[in-house]
Amino acid sequence: VVGVELDGKSLGKDIAAKDIIGPLDLAVGEHTIDFVGEEWAVSSTFEVADPSTDIVLHWPADVTDQPEVTVFTNNVAPIVSEKARLTVAHTAVVPPADVRVNEQVLFANIANGEFVSSEVAADTYSVEIVPTGQDGPALLGPVDLPVKAGTLTRVFAIGEPRDGSMDAIVQTLPLSTTGSPAPDSVDAGSAGLIPQPASEPVTVTDPPRLTLWALCLLAGGALLVSATRRRLHR
Repeated sequence: VVGVELDGKSLGKDIAAKDIIGPLDLAVGEHTIDFVGEEWAVSSTFEVADPSTDIVLHWPADVTDQPEVTVFTNNVAPIVSEKARLTVAHTAVVPPADVRVNEQVLFANIANGEFVSSEVAADTYSVEIVPTGQDGPALLGPVDLPVKAGTLTRVFAIGEPRDGSMDAIVQTLPLSTTGSPAPDSVDAGSAGLIPQPASEPVTVTDPPRLTLWALCLLAGGALLVSATRRRLHR
């Protein structure tokens, strides 16, 4: 179990794996989140500015006595109505890896603490994670991943192969949609990408809104502290 505090206020002292806490309503600006385990404590300060953010506690690629915190930004811009946005984050205790979708590499050489994002057709995909540049053996999967149109599907790879705790935590967020077709794209992230045509940028005219997710993705379990969409305070 893990204790979590946000700006000095407790969100729970005995949060179990895969529990969801929220909603969280935060002002724009700087915030501090603290995670406390039985033998460690981790504190991280982050800025609330992007419309949707994941604050993730996870073990590094080589297990140490201290987990680390990584901030991931979610792309919640409008999407073509028949499309979906898929994001994969590497928070598992494994070296850099490739993500294979329907037996083809979609995301290449993702290291621990990195993420990648792609716009795809709505469908159910066979997804597996393998060591970089190899066909197998799979570190995770293959698993069937349904991806619905008009959503952001976020996949966090967690766990450690040596103790059999590899798993995927999947969460979805609704997106506003547009009616004009656009080409497939891979246009966001912080890891190696398999090149595809880029889509045209979309201007967001709605008032800014916030979604915060704080996730404890330690090997052998996952805790999600979630927030619903809230209007930013100014």
